[in-house]
Amino acid sequence: MSNRREKSLGINAVLNGIKTILSIIFPLITYPYAARVLQVENIGKVDFANSIVSYFILLAGLGISTYAIREGARVRDKKESLQAFADQMFTLNLFSTIIAYILLFVMAFFVPKFHSYSCLILVQSLALFGNLIGVSWIYTIVEDYLYITIMSIITHIVALVLMLFWVHTREDYMLYAATSVIANVGGNLFNFIYAKKYVRVHLTSKINFKRHIRPILIIFASTITTTIYVNSDKTILGFLSDEFHVGLYSISVNVYTVLKSCIVAVILVSLPRLSNYIAMKKNEEYEKTATDIFKAFMLLLMPVVVGVFATADSIIKLVGGDSYVDAVMSLQILSISLIFAVVATYYTNVVLLPNKEEVIVLKGTILSAVVNILFNLLFIGKFQQNAAAFTTVLAEGVMCIYQFFYVEKYLKIKVSKNYIVSIILGCFGIVLTTSICNLICNDFILNIILKILFSTIVYFLILFLLKNDVVIKFLISIKSNYDKGV
Repeated sequence: MSNRREKSLGINAVLNGIKTILSIIFPLITYPYAARVLQVENIGKVDFANSIVSYFILLAGLGISTYAIREGARVRDKKESLQAFADQMFTLNLFSTIIAYILLFVMAFFVPKFHSYSCLILVQSLALFGNLIGVSWIYTIVEDYLYITIMSIITHIVALVLMLFWVHTREDYMLYAATSVIANVGGNLFNFIYAKKYVRVHLTSKINFKRHIRPILIIFASTITTTIYVNSDKTILGFLSDEFHVGLYSISVNVYTVLKSCIVAVILVSLPRLSNYIAMKKNEEYEKTATDIFKAFMLLLMPVVVGVFATADSIIKLVGGDSYVDAVMSLQILSISLIFAVVATYYTNVVLLPNKEEVIVLKGTILSAVVNILFNLLFIGKFQQNAAAFTTVLAEGVMCIYQFFYVEKYLKIKVSKNYIVSIILGCFGIVLTTSICNLICNDFILNIILKILFSTIVYFLILFLLKNDVVIKFLISIKSNYDKGV
């Protein structure tokens, strides 16, 4: 299995990015259609039931996936060890899923509010079982991103076709809920079967609880804390302000979340590879790969931050229309948060988790949550959605800075002055390009297209002319592959 270590991280990042983008695009396509067909009341039923089930999905997952990826990568070259480990993780996941189902059904039965939603909850709860048998962590351990990306494409297409075929009237909300489940976990039965290529997953009574439970629960606690502070903005904004300002913040934070998810996808593929390097004591490979990942995502992150800040008004008008113009400033503030959020994700998945420092991640997450909630309570009443955006910057900044002091123990990232200068000048090029586009083109859609096209060209042209090492290595790699093909 050692040949799998040599799979290109770049290709893995692209494949994982495609999978992430699909999970974002699907609801963007289906939700407007469903909202018009089902109308407000029925779409509200589906969303409310889904919000309840989502907490139990979180409980069923229990942080096992992240832990399994990290620890499984350490033994993936040892067939018997990987088999035994996979059996233990699957069995633990089965226990947590059963507990989540029991608690969900008890709640649905004893809480009167949920009685009218029982059928919807039952349909959407299939996602718990789907996540269990999906064993997606196995594919991440062995870095088979091609299969899970292809399966994701197929299931999303099937779900889209089924929705268009099934959902035609207001009463079809159950079928809409079913298509959403299919989109998310529809291919997981095939995942379970195809996983036999790597391991044959069985239940086992030989579980090393002492070794596994503590780190799993710590990772789970981090996930719960993150969920709380990510969602607290809208909750507190709803209590201290009104639905109008919640709507303004929602559109800016949705744009922010899409951008963050796409960039983070480049980082997340590195966890199994780096965990394996650490386990095999390949320190040089670890440092080189970790530094290369940092330089690659920063090269992509900075133009996104500058581009979003410079064109926030156009983005908001494109996504929501003129009625959302007051959301421009909150999007600009959140664009700054992207820097801290993505770097913190890098610290977590590239440095701290591979080195078994999940306690540091948990402490940082708790600290960020406290900062986020405290400043939300202080400022949201006066500054509404802009305060919610600003507290997100503070929270992500605290997380990033807190982790930085622990990261230095394991990794010292070194980049050349030329690398930094080339990116800074490239970003100045983006600002200049967008300003020129605003002067020469008044057509809204054409203006956006020109900004994206010419900003991208100018940015990478500046990097090329200044001989940015990441860009030069990438071009050399393309030329080498072309010459081999010829």
